[in-house]
Amino acid sequence: MDELLTTFGLNLKMQRIKHKLSQEKLAEALNFSTVYVSNVECGKHNISLVNAVKFCKFFNLPVEKFINQNF
Repeated sequence: MDELLTTFGLNLKMQRIKHKLSQEKLAEALNFSTVYVSNVECGKHNISLVNAVKFCKFFNLPVEKFINQNF
């Protein structure tokens, strides 16, 4: 399970950087705290399915892209 959280977090971080967003800007856009976004990116937080979908919808990508290690 930890590997899945790490993979999701790394892919989230990659998308955030690709879109030239800071953690603060992403957090603000989704009404999350910056600490929450940081913890998700580091794989330290077991996020809910609802929040995972919020991240995916924000970047207009399916959940599969965020849990795929080869993304």
